[in-house]
Amino acid sequence: MNTRNQKKDISDQGSVKGQTNQNFGYSQPQQFQDGISRIQEEMMDPRNIQPDSMFLNFSGVLECGECEDEESLRIEYAVKYGGDDWAYLKTSNNADDAEPSGISQLSTSRNLHSRNIVWNFPFECNFQTKNIFGWPQVVVRLSGPDFMGRSVAKGYGSVHVPTQPGYHERVIRIFKPLPISGFTGFLGYLLGNTAELKNFDKVISSGEGREVTRVKSVGYVKVKFHVTLVNFDKFGYL
Repeated sequence: MNTRNQKKDISDQGSVKGQTNQNFGYSQPQQFQDGISRIQEEMMDPRNIQPDSMFLNFSGVLECGECEDEESLRIEYAVKYGGDDWAYLKTSNNADDAEPSGISQLSTSRNLHSRNIVWNFPFECNFQTKNIFGWPQVVVRLSGPDFMGRSVAKGYGSVHVPTQPGYHERVIRIFKPLPISGFTGFLGYLLGNTAELKNFDKVISSGEGREVTRVKSVGYVKVKFHVTLVNFDKFGYL
């Protein structure tokens, strides 16, 4: 009786072992590999990666502008941003720049009917941030020769980078500070030391002291932007 039961147990174990080899020896490894492949594809899909930062890229040109009766001007720009969350990303083209800035060539208007001066001066910036506080703005300064050929400041202005992706056109209103009195203005005109803003980019971007500074509108500058936003929708800003 015991021998018969032992033979039955051995035959049952053999059938179970054969079934196990059939089910797990061939079909399960294929299913396991397919599952691993799907997991790897999901992990490699950028849409499934939770971002920890937002990226802002903008480029464009400082196209043209006017400033009173000036015929020859150069334009200087600086991109200012606030907050500790912003980081300026350097590339091979601007590896030596501490901050995004530049100065154009001296351009002259040849139009007899207008004082429009063309620069077509390009710019490009890349930023990484975790907060939109301190959104970048472009601050410009116009300078040109006086009656003795000395380079003096002619006007200032600023504009914030557009907050929507795509192509944009903006007009920067140019102003210049006025001297304290007519005598100091005449003396500065003779000496080539007209009223101007020291550290103009910081003063204009922060707005400090503007309430006690007398200024006069003197012209405009046209700017074209191409803006790209990355991961802003993941943070709920789009």
